[in-house]
Amino acid sequence: MERVRRSDVFFVHARTMPSSADHQALALLYQPLVGVTAFSLYLSLFALLNKATLVSEKYLHSDLESILDVKLETLEEARFRLEAVGLVSTAFKSDCFLYELNLPMSPSSFVNDGVLGQYLKAAVTEERYAKIIKLFKTAKVTRDGYMDLSKAFDEVFPALPAEGAESEADLSGRVRSKPIRIRHSTFDFRLFAESMTPEFFDPAQLTDLVRDKIDNLAYVYGLDELAMKDVWLRAVDKTKPVDLARLATAARDAYKLTARGGEAAPEADPVPTHPVETADPATYFGAVSPKELLQEMSGGKVAVADLRIVERLLNEIGLDKGVTNVMLAYVLKNNGGDMPSYEYFEKIGLSWKRNRVDSVAVAVDYVKHLNAEYEKKRASGAARKAGRYGKEDKPDVKIDWLDEYMKSIQ
Repeated sequence: MERVRRSDVFFVHARTMPSSADHQALALLYQPLVGVTAFSLYLSLFALLNKATLVSEKYLHSDLESILDVKLETLEEARFRLEAVGLVSTAFKSDCFLYELNLPMSPSSFVNDGVLGQYLKAAVTEERYAKIIKLFKTAKVTRDGYMDLSKAFDEVFPALPAEGAESEADLSGRVRSKPIRIRHSTFDFRLFAESMTPEFFDPAQLTDLVRDKIDNLAYVYGLDELAMKDVWLRAVDKTKPVDLARLATAARDAYKLTARGGEAAPEADPVPTHPVETADPATYFGAVSPKELLQEMSGGKVAVADLRIVERLLNEIGLDKGVTNVMLAYVLKNNGGDMPSYEYFEKIGLSWKRNRVDSVAVAVDYVKHLNAEYEKKRASGAARKAGRYGKEDKPDVKIDWLDEYMKSIQ
């Protein structure tokens, strides 16, 4: 489209106001990159916001010229710089511009970004860069040798009925903040550590990354604490950093031995008829393991290659465990029970992440929505076909597969 005109209308929107720490990051990290005009433009746009609604009135771009005493062409170039570093998002509709203001990255994310940090260093020289970074450093407290005993949310608070979980839109909030941690794990790391002999195990090796890997492997392959101890001893050298790939390979080998009924492993689990309480889909998918789910759906043993797909979904896509279960059931039911390739699941998993399907309840509702959309298209297609041949519109709508599946396991 054409460049902005002085008579063009705009308004400003934000999700929250910047804090004093944000202002420090803006002044010392972003300003050397975007320049003083862009920095002033960003602060001025925030100043135009109504503090209660976080939406401004509509203004002309000529008003911005007067406020900043800068020509419009210069202001537009400054806006481009703000857009490039992610501080402003611009949209246009019906002769009106919308400027959405985003908070700056945290100093840690900015410096370790790999792009912005290097540009800042080039802009201010290495000596000044070191002085700036020093202002954001915090005292480091090491947790080496300590075991994390922190409780996750679902380990303290009881579960609520799924129908009570309603989301509220249009609330203020800091985009950088992370959601509460839902571990969905029963793995006892204390028992795991205490079962080790000191000469073969260093507690400092249990970093958050390693703990997450152990948790996922135990969950996917159905291995308890003592089985994971054997996996650890086969895969890890106390004198070297933990090789997560070797740890995963050892876990798969342990599962293969279990599935074959080897002497060193317990007998393979029977197909569960009622693996967990199935009062509602969200409860079921949040509690069942992938191995139990796939056993239930296939009626027999589960191939390690199938569980490897689940392992990759958890590690590489970062899906919630319960959400992964819903996706497994959804894909297999719509694929005639056949397990497609990882790439197929990856495409769906990334789509679900983009659509913020981040909890079991949301995943179940999302699947119902997909089914409803599919049936609507079927009905519409049947109606068009009936219209062409003069028949009555009576589409053959099948029962929702989710309801059908839940009935089959009760």
